[in-house]
Amino acid sequence: MAEDPEQLPLLERLELNRCNPLTFGLTRRDTDVDLGIALERNPFEGDLSGIGYDQRMPLAKAVKDVFTATKRTLFAARGLHDALFASLDRQNPLLPANRRSIPLIGAHVGKPIEKLPWSPQFAGGLVLSGWTGCGRSHVVDRVLSLFPQVVDHGFNEAAGWKSLKQLVWLKVHMPADGSRGGLIMEMLMEIDAVLETDYAQQFAGRSWTIEKQLVAVIFILAAHRCGLVVIEEAQEGNAGRASRFGAEFIRFFLRLLNANVAVAVVGNPLAFDELKSSAQNEARMTEFGWFEFTPIVDPASTEWKKDLVPGIWRQSQLLAEPDEDIEDLEQLLLDKSGGVPRYLARLRTETLLIALRAGAPRVIRAHIVKASESSPMRGVEAQISALRTRSLAGLKSWIDLPEDMARAMWATAPGNGGQSAASATGDENGTSAAPRARSPRAAEARNSRGKGTKGGTTVKEGYLSDEFVAGLVATLAKAELEQH
Repeated sequence: MAEDPEQLPLLERLELNRCNPLTFGLTRRDTDVDLGIALERNPFEGDLSGIGYDQRMPLAKAVKDVFTATKRTLFAARGLHDALFASLDRQNPLLPANRRSIPLIGAHVGKPIEKLPWSPQFAGGLVLSGWTGCGRSHVVDRVLSLFPQVVDHGFNEAAGWKSLKQLVWLKVHMPADGSRGGLIMEMLMEIDAVLETDYAQQFAGRSWTIEKQLVAVIFILAAHRCGLVVIEEAQEGNAGRASRFGAEFIRFFLRLLNANVAVAVVGNPLAFDELKSSAQNEARMTEFGWFEFTPIVDPASTEWKKDLVPGIWRQSQLLAEPDEDIEDLEQLLLDKSGGVPRYLARLRTETLLIALRAGAPRVIRAHIVKASESSPMRGVEAQISALRTRSLAGLKSWIDLPEDMARAMWATAPGNGGQSAASATGDENGTSAAPRARSPRAAEARNSRGKGTKGGTTVKEGYLSDEFVAGLVATLAKAELEQH
């Protein structure tokens, strides 16, 4: 058998992947139909007619658990899914070279990372960048929930182990101090919590310098055949203007890729200055995509009107009757949430609570207005106001809301006076990394989703074209009906 799976003929490579013991316990979803169905989540399904309003109120918090697939989230989910399986396929223990690679890394444990030789092969990475509250972490958590984190393998002579506790994926946050040492300990402690090991204790102490600990972490992840490591920027404490993923972090991530472990980094655009400064590193870290998440600026956009509002808002039903039919609902919700999905979910939660406490038969416009003035919404009122008024000056109050991204997303928004993205951002091609078009959703098949346009012209071909989307929507709708 060839040492490198990429040197095998396609059919042999396919058979090798099919027999890979590292993926036996995982479900591949290689079509967007399958992935889209799996991603959708609505905890509000079910009959609540026999339950009183007072008992329903705690359920309003479940709005944050709704997941509605949009084109943007489907793209990112596809990148995460494919990076995971590509990594595990590259680590296939049926290949003799992969069985030899673990001891080779293990022989360098206790030595500084500079002594660890580089392999000519690299796994692929991806970046999820964007505005807080716009779905980066939500899509990561939803995708990871589709797979077990640990798979226990018994004796497998062909794979070369007596037993193996496989760590399918690992997710950690950057430490508040933004240090490599802090990240290493976060990773070791999370691994210990998941695998019930004591690696953090084993590799602690003065003799274990950061450079030595890095090798230990790489060996542990390789030995447990980890397919994907997700690194999220810290939730607090390091939200300064300096890059959070500096050169030393990038080198560590590249080392993980070199051990065939895929890496996804998730954070604010301000965190990736160092990554963008090297074309080679950027290429390796984004083999499975660079995905940007921004607030919605157009209430008539498919992502808002056909995906998020029907998904987050209309699916979350706790009252006796469906909501009042509000003619300008999309514009109203955009104004009251700033087009940020997390704030839309918060607004829905407060609206449901207000209506339930009032004993109302259904949600009406007055409930939404009152909810927008509630204490939970007041905490983000200034952000929403800056987004609603498209005020760059207003955004300067927060160091982690990128002005360049705001300028770019507002440049092509309705009501900008015809200003182009190119003139606003200095990009003569007028390009943007953030996906803007619509996405398929099963629930919207019931709402008569129409054919979309791009630049005023029907999109007839290409990935997620109108014809493809129509077929995908129909399939999702059929699958949903069959499930009920």
